[in-house]
Amino acid sequence: MTSISGDIVVTEPRRQRQRLCGHCRQPGHDRRRCPDPAMVQRRATESENRRLHLQGVQRHREAARLTQGPDNRIIYKIHNDNPYPIYIYWGNVGGDIVRNMSYIGPESIWGIRASPTHRIITFPATEFSSPPERGDKLKLSESSYFIVGDFNLGEFDVLNNDECIHIHIIKEYVKPKTELELWKECGLKSLFLLKEIERMGGKKNPNLEPMLDMVEDITLPPHTEMDKELAGVPSVFTNLT
Repeated sequence: MTSISGDIVVTEPRRQRQRLCGHCRQPGHDRRRCPDPAMVQRRATESENRRLHLQGVQRHREAARLTQGPDNRIIYKIHNDNPYPIYIYWGNVGGDIVRNMSYIGPESIWGIRASPTHRIITFPATEFSSPPERGDKLKLSESSYFIVGDFNLGEFDVLNNDECIHIHIIKEYVKPKTELELWKECGLKSLFLLKEIERMGGKKNPNLEPMLDMVEDITLPPHTEMDKELAGVPSVFTNLT
Protein backbone atom coordinates (compact mmCIF):
# COMPACT_ATOMS: atom_id res chain seq x y z
CA MET A 1 0.00 0.00 0.00
CA THR A 2 1.52 3.30 -1.12
CA SER A 3 0.27 6.89 -0.42
CA ILE A 4 0.79 9.45 -3.21
CA SER A 5 -0.43 13.11 -2.61
CA GLY A 6 -2.92 11.89 -0.10
CA ASP A 7 -4.33 9.22 -2.39
CA ILE A 8 -4.05 5.63 -1.50
CA VAL A 9 -2.80 3.39 -4.32
CA VAL A 10 -2.89 -0.35 -3.87
CA THR A 11 -0.22 -2.18 -5.86
CA GLU A 12 -0.90 -5.85 -6.52
CA PRO A 13 2.07 -8.19 -6.69
CA ARG A 14 3.02 -9.26 -10.28
CA ARG A 15 2.02 -12.82 -10.98
CA GLN A 16 4.91 -14.97 -12.15
CA ARG A 17 4.41 -16.77 -15.47
CA GLN A 18 4.68 -20.52 -15.11
CA ARG A 19 7.21 -22.19 -17.45
CA LEU A 20 5.84 -24.92 -19.68
CA CYS A 21 7.57 -27.80 -21.45
CA GLY A 22 8.55 -26.87 -24.99
CA HIS A 23 7.25 -30.20 -26.29
CA CYS A 24 4.07 -31.18 -24.44
CA ARG A 25 3.30 -27.66 -23.07
CA GLN A 26 2.81 -29.06 -19.55
CA PRO A 27 4.26 -27.46 -16.39
CA GLY A 28 6.79 -28.99 -14.04
CA HIS A 29 9.50 -30.05 -16.49
CA ASP A 30 11.31 -29.06 -19.68
CA ARG A 31 12.15 -30.85 -22.97
CA ARG A 32 15.15 -32.57 -21.39
CA ARG A 33 12.92 -34.22 -18.79
CA CYS A 34 9.68 -34.56 -20.71
CA PRO A 35 8.08 -37.99 -20.03
CA ASP A 36 6.33 -38.08 -23.42
CA PRO A 37 7.41 -41.33 -25.22
CA ALA A 38 8.30 -39.43 -28.38
CA MET A 39 10.69 -37.19 -26.46
CA VAL A 40 12.14 -40.15 -24.55
CA GLN A 41 12.90 -41.86 -27.87
CA ARG A 42 14.32 -38.65 -29.33
CA ARG A 43 16.66 -38.17 -26.39
CA ALA A 44 17.83 -41.78 -26.69
CA THR A 45 18.53 -41.30 -30.43
CA GLU A 46 20.45 -38.07 -29.81
CA SER A 47 22.49 -39.77 -27.10
CA GLU A 48 23.36 -42.65 -29.46
CA ASN A 49 24.33 -40.19 -32.20
CA ARG A 50 26.65 -38.37 -29.81
CA ARG A 51 28.22 -41.68 -28.81
CA LEU A 52 28.80 -42.66 -32.44
CA HIS A 53 30.24 -39.23 -33.19
CA LEU A 54 32.71 -39.53 -30.33
CA GLN A 55 33.69 -43.00 -31.53
CA GLY A 56 34.31 -41.58 -35.02
CA VAL A 57 36.47 -38.80 -33.62
CA GLN A 58 38.44 -41.35 -31.61
CA ARG A 59 38.95 -43.57 -34.68
CA HIS A 60 40.10 -40.55 -36.68
CA ARG A 61 42.64 -39.61 -34.02
CA GLU A 62 43.87 -43.20 -33.77
CA ALA A 63 44.25 -43.49 -37.55
CA ALA A 64 46.12 -40.19 -37.65
CA ARG A 65 48.39 -41.40 -34.85
CA LEU A 66 49.14 -44.65 -36.71
CA THR A 67 49.93 -42.86 -39.97
CA GLN A 68 52.28 -40.34 -38.40
CA GLY A 69 55.99 -40.90 -38.26
CA PRO A 70 58.18 -39.90 -35.34
CA ASP A 71 58.35 -36.31 -36.66
CA ASN A 72 54.57 -35.99 -37.12
CA ARG A 73 54.73 -36.53 -40.87
CA ILE A 74 52.39 -39.06 -42.46
CA ILE A 75 53.66 -42.31 -43.95
CA TYR A 76 52.81 -42.83 -47.63
CA LYS A 77 53.56 -45.82 -49.84
CA ILE A 78 54.04 -44.98 -53.52
CA HIS A 79 53.15 -47.82 -55.91
CA ASN A 80 54.70 -47.52 -59.37
CA ASP A 81 52.25 -49.72 -61.30
CA ASN A 82 53.91 -48.88 -64.61
CA PRO A 83 56.28 -51.07 -66.69
CA TYR A 84 58.86 -48.25 -66.68
CA PRO A 85 60.89 -46.59 -63.86
CA ILE A 86 60.01 -43.16 -62.48
CA TYR A 87 61.57 -40.35 -60.43
CA ILE A 88 59.65 -38.82 -57.52
CA TYR A 89 59.90 -35.08 -56.88
CA TRP A 90 58.32 -33.25 -53.94
CA GLY A 91 57.44 -29.65 -53.10
CA ASN A 92 54.85 -27.49 -51.36
CA VAL A 93 51.28 -27.37 -52.65
CA GLY A 94 50.98 -24.49 -55.11
CA GLY A 95 54.76 -24.07 -55.40
CA ASP A 96 56.71 -24.02 -58.66
CA ILE A 97 59.95 -25.57 -57.35
CA VAL A 98 60.19 -29.31 -56.64
CA ARG A 99 63.15 -31.45 -55.54
CA ASN A 100 64.19 -34.94 -56.54
CA MET A 101 63.37 -37.43 -53.81
CA SER A 102 63.88 -40.93 -55.16
CA TYR A 103 63.92 -43.41 -58.03
CA ILE A 104 61.31 -46.19 -58.21
CA GLY A 105 61.74 -49.16 -60.53
CA PRO A 106 58.93 -50.56 -62.67
CA GLU A 107 56.11 -52.18 -60.69
CA SER A 108 57.82 -51.37 -57.40
CA ILE A 109 56.85 -49.73 -54.09
CA TRP A 110 58.64 -47.04 -52.12
CA GLY A 111 57.71 -45.49 -48.76
CA ILE A 112 58.04 -41.84 -47.73
CA ARG A 113 57.15 -39.60 -44.80
CA ALA A 114 55.69 -36.26 -45.81
CA SER A 115 53.37 -33.51 -44.63
CA PRO A 116 49.81 -33.13 -45.99
CA THR A 117 50.90 -29.67 -47.16
CA HIS A 118 53.29 -31.29 -49.65
CA ARG A 119 52.75 -32.51 -53.19
CA ILE A 120 54.58 -35.21 -55.14
CA ILE A 121 55.16 -35.19 -58.90
CA THR A 122 56.49 -38.19 -60.81
CA PHE A 123 58.29 -38.35 -64.16
CA PRO A 124 59.41 -41.29 -66.32
CA ALA A 125 63.12 -41.90 -65.72
CA THR A 126 63.77 -41.95 -69.48
CA GLU A 127 62.79 -38.26 -69.70
CA PHE A 128 66.15 -37.37 -68.11
CA SER A 129 69.29 -37.44 -70.23
CA SER A 130 71.30 -38.14 -67.07
CA PRO A 131 70.13 -39.39 -63.66
CA PRO A 132 69.28 -36.48 -61.34
CA GLU A 133 70.92 -36.31 -57.93
CA ARG A 134 68.85 -36.51 -54.76
CA GLY A 135 67.70 -33.00 -53.84
CA ASP A 136 68.16 -31.57 -57.35
CA LYS A 137 65.71 -28.74 -58.02
CA LEU A 138 63.28 -28.57 -60.94
CA LYS A 139 61.19 -25.54 -61.93
CA LEU A 140 57.86 -26.84 -63.17
CA SER A 141 56.98 -23.77 -65.23
CA GLU A 142 60.16 -24.27 -67.28
CA SER A 143 60.00 -28.07 -67.53
CA SER A 144 58.80 -29.99 -70.58
CA TYR A 145 59.09 -33.42 -68.95
CA PHE A 146 56.13 -35.79 -69.25
CA ILE A 147 54.28 -35.92 -65.90
CA VAL A 148 53.01 -39.33 -64.81
CA GLY A 149 51.28 -38.13 -61.63
CA ASP A 150 50.78 -34.92 -59.62
CA PHE A 151 49.27 -35.42 -56.15
CA ASN A 152 48.41 -33.06 -53.28
CA LEU A 153 48.99 -35.27 -50.24
CA GLY A 154 46.41 -33.41 -48.15
CA GLU A 155 43.63 -34.73 -50.41
CA PHE A 156 44.15 -38.33 -49.27
CA ASP A 157 41.90 -39.62 -46.47
CA VAL A 158 43.64 -40.96 -43.35
CA LEU A 159 40.52 -42.74 -42.09
CA ASN A 160 41.63 -46.32 -42.70
CA ASN A 161 42.81 -49.27 -40.69
CA ASP A 162 46.19 -49.49 -42.44
CA GLU A 163 49.39 -48.05 -41.02
CA CYS A 164 50.00 -45.86 -44.07
CA ILE A 165 48.34 -44.22 -47.06
CA HIS A 166 48.76 -45.94 -50.43
CA ILE A 167 49.13 -43.96 -53.67
CA HIS A 168 49.03 -45.88 -56.96
CA ILE A 169 50.68 -44.32 -60.03
CA ILE A 170 49.76 -45.66 -63.46
CA LYS A 171 49.76 -43.89 -66.81
CA GLU A 172 50.52 -45.00 -70.34
CA TYR A 173 53.77 -43.53 -71.61
CA VAL A 174 55.96 -43.95 -74.69
CA LYS A 175 59.25 -42.09 -74.74
CA PRO A 176 59.37 -39.61 -77.66
CA LYS A 177 62.03 -40.50 -80.21
CA THR A 178 64.97 -38.21 -80.79
CA GLU A 179 65.73 -36.71 -84.17
CA LEU A 180 68.68 -39.12 -84.52
CA GLU A 181 66.45 -42.12 -83.79
CA LEU A 182 63.89 -40.96 -86.35
CA TRP A 183 66.55 -40.55 -89.07
CA LYS A 184 68.06 -43.93 -88.19
CA GLU A 185 64.69 -45.64 -88.59
CA CYS A 186 64.06 -43.82 -91.87
CA GLY A 187 67.44 -44.83 -93.31
CA LEU A 188 67.22 -48.48 -92.28
CA LYS A 189 63.70 -48.89 -93.59
CA SER A 190 64.45 -47.12 -96.88
CA LEU A 191 67.53 -49.25 -97.52
CA PHE A 192 65.61 -52.42 -96.69
CA LEU A 193 62.87 -51.55 -99.19
CA LEU A 194 65.41 -50.82 -101.94
CA LYS A 195 67.13 -54.16 -101.34
CA GLU A 196 63.75 -55.88 -101.46
CA ILE A 197 63.09 -54.34 -104.88
CA GLU A 198 66.48 -55.66 -106.03
CA ARG A 199 65.73 -59.12 -104.57
CA MET A 200 62.44 -59.24 -106.45
CA GLY A 201 64.19 -58.69 -109.78
CA GLY A 202 64.40 -54.96 -109.93
CA LYS A 203 67.75 -55.04 -111.73
CA LYS A 204 66.10 -56.79 -114.68
CA ASN A 205 64.25 -53.56 -115.33
CA PRO A 206 66.52 -51.29 -117.42
CA ASN A 207 65.01 -48.21 -115.80
CA LEU A 208 65.62 -49.41 -112.22
CA GLU A 209 68.98 -51.09 -112.71
CA PRO A 210 71.12 -47.90 -112.65
CA MET A 211 69.48 -46.71 -109.40
CA LEU A 212 69.73 -50.10 -107.72
CA ASP A 213 73.42 -50.27 -108.62
CA MET A 214 73.85 -47.08 -106.58
CA VAL A 215 72.36 -48.80 -103.54
CA GLU A 216 75.52 -50.93 -103.36
CA ASP A 217 77.50 -47.75 -102.66
CA ILE A 218 75.45 -46.92 -99.53
CA THR A 219 77.45 -47.58 -96.35
CA LEU A 220 75.41 -47.93 -93.18
CA PRO A 221 76.82 -46.30 -90.04
CA PRO A 222 77.14 -48.47 -86.91
CA HIS A 223 73.76 -49.81 -85.76
CA THR A 224 72.38 -52.69 -83.71
CA GLU A 225 69.82 -55.41 -84.24
CA MET A 226 67.53 -53.48 -81.88
CA ASP A 227 67.80 -50.44 -84.18
CA LYS A 228 66.58 -52.64 -87.02
CA GLU A 229 63.76 -54.00 -84.90
CA LEU A 230 62.61 -50.50 -83.96
CA ALA A 231 62.72 -49.50 -87.63
CA GLY A 232 60.39 -52.35 -88.50
CA VAL A 233 62.84 -54.34 -90.65
CA PRO A 234 63.96 -57.99 -90.17
CA SER A 235 66.32 -58.55 -87.27
CA VAL A 236 67.32 -61.30 -84.88
CA PHE A 237 64.32 -60.27 -82.78
CA THR A 238 61.76 -61.08 -85.48
CA ASN A 239 60.60 -64.27 -87.17
CA LEU A 240 61.12 -62.86 -90.66
CA THR A 241 63.55 -64.69 -92.94
